[in-house]
This record gives sequence, C-alpha cells and structure tokens, in this order.
Amino acid sequence: MGIQPPPLQQQIDRLRSAYNDVRQAVVMDDVTRKLSSVTSEIAGLPGRIAALRSNGYVFAGYLERKAGTLASQWEQIDQLVRSAISDEIARTQQQFDDLTELWKNLEQQTHDRNRAILLTQIERSIAALDEEVKAGRQRIEAMYGDVPSNVAQTGQQIRQIEEYLKLAQQAQVAWTPTERLFSAVKARWLKDNKDTPEGALFLTDQRLIFEQKEKVGGRFGFGGEMVQQELWAVPLGAIAQVRPEDKGVFGGKDLVHLTLKAGDYAAITLEIKEGIDSKAYAHQLNRAISGDIENERAVPADQAQAEAIRQAPTICPTCGATLPPLLRGMTELTCAYCGTTVRV
Repeated sequence: MGIQPPPLQQQIDRLRSAYNDVRQAVVMDDVTRKLSSVTSEIAGLPGRIAALRSNGYVFAGYLERKAGTLASQWEQIDQLVRSAISDEIARTQQQFDDLTELWKNLEQQTHDRNRAILLTQIERSIAALDEEVKAGRQRIEAMYGDVPSNVAQTGQQIRQIEEYLKLAQQAQVAWTPTERLFSAVKARWLKDNKDTPEGALFLTDQRLIFEQKEKVGGRFGFGGEMVQQELWAVPLGAIAQVRPEDKGVFGGKDLVHLTLKAGDYAAITLEIKEGIDSKAYAHQLNRAISGDIENERAVPADQAQAEAIRQAPTICPTCGATLPPLLRGMTELTCAYCGTTVRV
C-alpha cells in the first residue's frame, strides 16, 4: 500500500480541485457554448427545411414560420444574454480575485495552524462563489425562455421528416406522379397467424401503402434472402374506419385496425413499430383521410390533377353503366359490368 498524504495535504488537494472547477465556472464558458450552439442551430434551420422541400416534402408548412419566429426571438435574446454574461462575470470577478489571493497566502505559509485557518477561509469562499455563479447561470437561463426547447423540437421534427424521405427514397413503390408523402413508419402487416410481413408503411395525400422489406428464409437471424416489394396500396377514400389498439403486456404493442369499403381487403391490421403510439398514428391517418393535412401544405397541390378528379366520368364509355364513385387517392375507375378501366 502507498503512503497516504497527511490530512492537511488531502484538504489542500480537494480544495485545489474545487478551486479549479469554480475558476472555469466563473468565466461561464458552458453558458457561452450553449448560446453559440442555439445560435448555430437556428441559423441552420432554413437550409435544412429548404432541403426537405427540394426532396419533395410539401407538408409541415409551419416549419418555415417556426424557423423565422425563432430567429427573430433569438436575435433579441442573444444580445441580452451576452450582455448579462459580461455583467455576471464582472460581478463575480472580485470574489474570484479575493479567492486567488487567499491561495497565494496559503502557498507562502509554512505553519500548519495558519494554513488550516486559510484553508477554512478558502473553503467558505469557494462555496460562496460557487453559489453566486450558479445563481447567475440561473438568471441567464431564465432569459432564454422556451426558445431552446422549441429549437430542439423543430430540429426533431425535421429529423423525423428526413427519416420519412430516406425510407421513401429506398422504397420500391410505384408512386403516382401527383401524390406527395406525408409520413413513413416501420410496420408489420398482421396478415394471418403464419404470414406477418414486415416493412414500411407510407402515408401520402392519396394512399396508404405497405412495402415488405425484410429477410425471409433464414434461421435464428442468419441467412435468408432480402425481399422488398409493394404488397398493397389503399386509396385513402377506401378507408371507412381507423381503430387504434394497445395490445400485449402493458399495452406495448401498437396496433391499427382498418375497415375498408373498396379494394382487395375488407380489413387490414397493422402493428406500428419503433414506439410510435397507435392513437397518434391513427389520428394522423384520419387527418389524411379527411383532407386536413392539406392545411399543412407549403407547396400548392397540382390544380390540374384536382380539376381532373372533379371532372371524373360517371358513365362507362364502353357499356354505359354507372361507374363506381371516385374515392380519394384513386387514379382509375373499373366498370363492374364490362371490366373497362377508365384512368382519371
């Protein structure tokens, strides 16, 4: 075992460490770094949002306004905070200078009794200065208001949309020329007890699309073949009902049940993955079905396409029978009597 330093030396070492900590705290480098970090994040928001638009994402139109509002708010706060930092540093500088003088006196002392008295003074001075610095930091952080949290929230919203676009860019889906992506999540289609394909669920302004993307045929996580294919696409207008369900132990399995009024399936059940709440997803899906997401558009819808839908035929050009109603998201109509397909 090594020789332990005497108690007085242990106290000196402990207080020297505390002194170094408070010396760093007094200059408030961490506060300045946070200020610079928020400033950089806000400055980068317009470019990140522009990248979303250039990659085809037309929704979340509130992002541009949020970015502008945050920049305006922060411009005023930034100047106030920088001034406050300077004031706080100046206010505590004298206390720190007095503390430093005590250390100099300690280094000049040779008698343990005098050193012990000075160490007591140093300990009290460090504690008092540390409290002053913490109080100053709290005063400064109070000036930020909710801007940093709103910046973080906006950044998270952008990252989420970036993930949507990444999934869509990797997908092998037959997108229609005019549909626009709204969201993309990992999901499992609970087709039956033995067949439960896993992949991505894409919600656009026209359709809900499931793409299988998984390895099949392997065992215990090894081998198998990657399968990636679009399994179904349901026009939003064909969805009659959306019902969320929290299932499993402690409700940890998020299910969404769909009842359909047209198409190949009467009902579809999906498990929404990666911790996305089933109620939250059902809410967004219902917004898309009702057309409420159109209020989020940053880029206007294709008016020519909208006009074509309004003028969709109601009579079959081949046999004259009445065509089925055009549901939201459909791009063609099929006559139930003669099988003629009419593209809209």
